[in-house]
Amino acid sequence: MKIRKTTKKDSKEKFEKALNIFVDKTKKNKNVIAILITGSFIHSVPDKNSDLDVYILTKEGKYRERGNTWINGVEVEYFMNPVKQVEQYFIDETKKGGPHTAHMFANSKILFRRGNEIDRLIKKAKSIINKKRNPMDNTSKELAKYFLDDLEKDLEDTYIKNDSFAFNLIANDILKKTLDVFLHISRTYEEKHKRLYNYLSSKDNKFASLYKKTLLETNMKKRYTLLIKLVRFIETKIDGKRTKEWKLRSKCTF
Repeated sequence: MKIRKTTKKDSKEKFEKALNIFVDKTKKNKNVIAILITGSFIHSVPDKNSDLDVYILTKEGKYRERGNTWINGVEVEYFMNPVKQVEQYFIDETKKGGPHTAHMFANSKILFRRGNEIDRLIKKAKSIINKKRNPMDNTSKELAKYFLDDLEKDLEDTYIKNDSFAFNLIANDILKKTLDVFLHISRTYEEKHKRLYNYLSSKDNKFASLYKKTLLETNMKKRYTLLIKLVRFIETKIDGKRTKEWKLRSKCTF
């Protein structure tokens, strides 16, 4: 007997059946006012390690929940939050430069609704995503200069000592910091890793190319040179290197 291989269509149908079972069970809870599907499932065929990302909106509640469950071999990862918590996530995450919840709502598909509250939240999410991030202020620039200068000195010390363990840890810190600063200067937000390179290329191809080359370089000497270039590139975006002496003063928070 010939065994038929599983096709992409079979995989999609398997996931859809699991999703329908999850939604039918979840919507029985009268406190649930909306169920959304988010993530890659909306736009692509499931891969080997794909799962279903589901957002459950509740009318009210004092608790939030995140978890996973398995339905017929399909993993369902879910978030469950009341309306007020979602609104707070919109505020807090936007301030931190990573409005993840807004991204999920803005790029979701409604599977179930009870009332129109979900429409208001999706509209708000889209306005957050479409609005440019606030410009990087002078205080943030000065702090970025300080951190980059400090990291560069630490990198040089580990390079001189040929301490590859510490060198690569500091290199990772520099990669993270330069990316954070670039996104802030560009007045934009974080993007998922699998889409990041194309996203950066659309903003600044020179930065994207240098960043990728630095990230993938394994030779310590070459990587050191590239890391310094990366730091210099970002410093040109924040009005140059840190001055030899500097001072910041602000009001106490108490």
